[in-house]
Order: sequence, then structure tokens, then C-alpha cells
Amino acid sequence: MTTISRQVPWSQSDPEPAKIYIKQSRVVERGQLALWNIETKPRAQQSPAVHASRNRLRSTVMTEWLTLLLLVPAVVVPVVLLVGFAGCDRVFGLEHIDTPPPVPVVPVIVSADGESGTVITLTWMYSGSAADFEFERMKLPERTRGTFTAATSPHHDDNNGQGLEPGTDYLYRVRAIGSDGEASEWSSPEPNILGTTLPFETTFAWTPDEEARSRDAPGLRGFCTVQRIETTRLSKSGSRVKFTLRASSVGNASIASIYISKPPDPGPGIDLYDSDSSDLTQVSSAVIVPANSSLTLPAIKYQLDSQHPLLIAIDFSASLPSDIKVVDNVLGTEATTYYKVPSAEASIPDRSGFTPVNRMFIVERIEVA
Repeated sequence: MTTISRQVPWSQSDPEPAKIYIKQSRVVERGQLALWNIETKPRAQQSPAVHASRNRLRSTVMTEWLTLLLLVPAVVVPVVLLVGFAGCDRVFGLEHIDTPPPVPVVPVIVSADGESGTVITLTWMYSGSAADFEFERMKLPERTRGTFTAATSPHHDDNNGQGLEPGTDYLYRVRAIGSDGEASEWSSPEPNILGTTLPFETTFAWTPDEEARSRDAPGLRGFCTVQRIETTRLSKSGSRVKFTLRASSVGNASIASIYISKPPDPGPGIDLYDSDSSDLTQVSSAVIVPANSSLTLPAIKYQLDSQHPLLIAIDFSASLPSDIKVVDNVLGTEATTYYKVPSAEASIPDRSGFTPVNRMFIVERIEVA
């Protein structure tokens, strides 16, 4: 407890100064803070004026102390808190913890459109910046998966140059890859954006009239035929090719091997049924086409250009009979067939001694994608 003594002149009628004693006490009891108590020693026969002055003094002192009680915490507490929190990282050893980088924004696939039989064009939106985008592709119905990266939208997905399968459904999802290699979340938990490659299209086929005029041609055991289809009968190009063959109505067509190619550029010593050696591609081998039916062979990867003639070289089995369908009286400007017996020259680019006829043998349709 602190006692303060102060002399105060009260009035002319009472010139003797009065001594006022202020007791400052701080009592904590049950969490309460007692206010200041001001006491004055009583004096005998105080006048009303003296009594009023004492009350005014008491009120003034009370006001001053209450003001201090309010101002001091208002100034001191924020300063203490500011200094304290500013140093917490050093107190607790957190100053060396790096702030994690913000999570990249998730890109959104806008469309997946089939551009051709082997390509799907992907477009997407992304509001952030990324070094790359990683796509996951799921092939249906097998649900086999593969991933690839793309830098900018749009991107033509051709399976890294290998081509997609024609007429096939694929599902996609995407995520962004930052410059630090960190990846965002996927655009969906599973691939869910559907894209479908275009189906195969016919580039060559017998006309209805040719179908009606086709006839059985037995006895091609051991033959080699080279059918040349001119550009006037090829309507479309593509990087996937499949063939449909037609056997006779009475017997199977037994084939040892089939090759396709474009012919070499015309020149001295070049036969029209020779193949470009750099382009000669095997289609299939050991094929049996049942009697009175057609058989579509599995598609192969081959860049068929409708601006160049196409050669289809077939070696028929030397040990099994082969009966096929033939269309006679074909215009030479559309197609011609060269044959040689007995021979097996389908896989040989430089052929010789073949006989030309204006007929189309066995191949009734060619499709591309």
C-alpha cells in the first residue's frame, strides 16, 4: 500500500491547508482487481465549501487513475503481442521451414474430337502456367491405358506417331506439370472425356455392276498375281489399310502371302507390276477364304496415297487348290491384273515375265483410315 500526502488550500474562509491522504491499494481476490480507494483524514468542523472541494479532488483523481487503467493495456498489450508473435518462428525453430508452393490449378478438357481414323484432337483450358500437360488415355472396351504429354492446346493425339485404332472409343483425363516437376491433381479421378476415332472408309470396291458380273475362277494353285489399281479407282488416303477378299462359290481360296506397295517411278526397264522396294509391305500370310464367302483381313499400318497407283501382289498356295472370284472386262485405265505361273514373286520387288489381263482378281474392297 502506498500513501500520498498533498496539501490543498480550500478557501479564504478556511485558509489552513488540509492534508489529504490517498491510499493506493491493489487487492486481488478471486480474480478481481480492487479500485483505488481515496481516504481523507477527517478534520473537525469542515465547511461545506471544503467538503465540496474534497469531493471534486477525489473525483479528479479517480478519473485520472481510471484513464491510466484503460490506456496502458491498450498500448502495451498489442506491442507485446506483436513482438511475441514476430519471434515465434525463432523461438520454436520454424524459421527454416519453407512455405509449400501453391497447388497448381487443375486443367479442364474441353473436347476430344476424332480427326481421322487414327487421330483424336484434344483441346483444354488452363488458367495457370505449366511446363507441360500429361494425359492419360484409356482404350475401350479393353480399358488398356497409356500416357503422353502435350505442350499446348490443341494437341493431335496419334499415339506418338503410331496412330490410334480406327472406329475406337478412348477416354481421357489431364493434369498440369509445373516447371519444378510438380503435378496438379488429375482433371477427374478416372479418364472420363470420350473421344472416338473415325471409322474405316472405302477407298476401292467393286461396283454393283461388277459384283453382278463376277464369276468363279478355279485352278489358281501356285499362281502369282499382281493387281494394279489406278488412281481413278482410289478415292481416299489413310495410314491404316484393310482388304476384303472373295472366294469362288464352289471352292476355297488358299493364299500363301499377300504384299502391297506403290509402283516405282516410271523409267527404262521398269515394269508396271514392279514394286517400290522401299514401300513393299506384307499384308498377311497363310490365308484361307472359305468358299462362297468374303473375308476381311486385319488392318495393317501402311500409308496408302490415293494419288499413286496401288499394287496388290498375291502368291497362291502351291499345295492347295485356290478358287476365286474374278471380274472381267475392266477398263485398263482403272485396273489391270498381271499373272505368272508357277511362280512365287509377291515379295520380290523386281518381277518379270507376267501376262496382263483386263480383269480384277479376288480383292473386292479396300478400306482406309
